[in-house]
Amino acid sequence: MFEYVLFILIFLTGLAAGFINTVAGGGSALIYPLLIFAGLTPHQAIGTARPAFLMQGLAAWWGFKSKKVHLFPFNLYVALAAAAGSIIGARLSLAVPPETLKKIIALVIAAVTVYVLSAKPVSARSEAPVFPRGRKLALNLAVFFLLGIYSGFIQTGLGYMIIAALMVLNGMNLTQANSVKALVILVSGIPSLWIFARAGMVRWPEAAALAAGMAAGSWLTSRWSVDADERLVRRITGVLALLMALKLWWT
Repeated sequence: MFEYVLFILIFLTGLAAGFINTVAGGGSALIYPLLIFAGLTPHQAIGTARPAFLMQGLAAWWGFKSKKVHLFPFNLYVALAAAAGSIIGARLSLAVPPETLKKIIALVIAAVTVYVLSAKPVSARSEAPVFPRGRKLALNLAVFFLLGIYSGFIQTGLGYMIIAALMVLNGMNLTQANSVKALVILVSGIPSLWIFARAGMVRWPEAAALAAGMAAGSWLTSRWSVDADERLVRRITGVLALLMALKLWWT
């Protein structure tokens, strides 16, 4: 009986994370603590969340592609650079002792939550030059390789980092940045998922429940165009995430 309740709770957390990520961002900060509180090790929590992140990236990428917003081949270049980095990040994550990794997760969640609470909503800007070449392209590849390492290591807050990098380095508007972000999360998530799965760190039943919840939350929110107060959503998410991070730190 408890097992069924646990799967329902994981699904509902995924549903909430998908809703929050679509409306305001930062919902992923709720996932790792819940999985750890549910009895998974820190490594299993990171591995088990991978399929959900990958499916969310796939859904977002497909949506942007259907609207002819995909910035090919630049998006593929930076996605492959991030994928190469994610291999290193995933291996580093697996090499960290579980108790140390749990502390790192708590600190990262707290840091990301503070940022989410303090950040102002990003407005979509007018069309800006894209497709950097030469040294600027090389700089993008280097930055996304480093972001890929972070993605493979823990991933929480990655979306904000990608959007910030694309806007600062290339002057992209929000729609362009989000379209590139979707492919980066999708492509970089494949090798890191494979590495965690090979190490036996993916609990597939929990991963399926989480992925289904996140997909449903993202789809329903975008489908219904929920007119939610972004600041209120951020604050509620922030309080919950900080409480979870504190609990995780002291557990």
